[in-house]
Amino acid sequence: MKKTLCVVAAAAIVLSAAPPALAADHVSGVGQTSRSASFGFVAHSDRTGELQYISNSGRFHVHCVRFSSFESSKTRRGFPRVTLTARRCFRPNGTQRFLRAAFVDRGEPGIGWDIVRMRWSRTWPVTNANTVRRDSGRIEAGDVQIL
Repeated sequence: MKKTLCVVAAAAIVLSAAPPALAADHVSGVGQTSRSASFGFVAHSDRTGELQYISNSGRFHVHCVRFSSFESSKTRRGFPRVTLTARRCFRPNGTQRFLRAAFVDRGEPGIGWDIVRMRWSRTWPVTNANTVRRDSGRIEAGDVQIL
């Protein structure tokens, strides 16, 4: 009985020390970017979800209704990161835009710590050369949750 208890206790210690799974299934967030734009989104690994982005002036407003890719990874410092691309993004006048975005959850509280990097383009795929709007940096108000 004593040996069994020791083996079970040792197994519990090993399992509790195991690193968390790398792949995230869900990312969501809301807040204000370093360019004072407002955003809100939810995305799942099956590429469902939505993203809303409105510039501070209101002149650049885009709504994405599905994602083309969802890639989960870690930063060099070990923070969870999700990179998304989207082709089904539209401005209020119906003009199509394309998105490449990365979100980093650096823990709680997210304000001033979590990171967003968004690039918008008129053509697919989104590259540095065809980017028409870029918004990157720490989230000044809000939070990103990667689960």
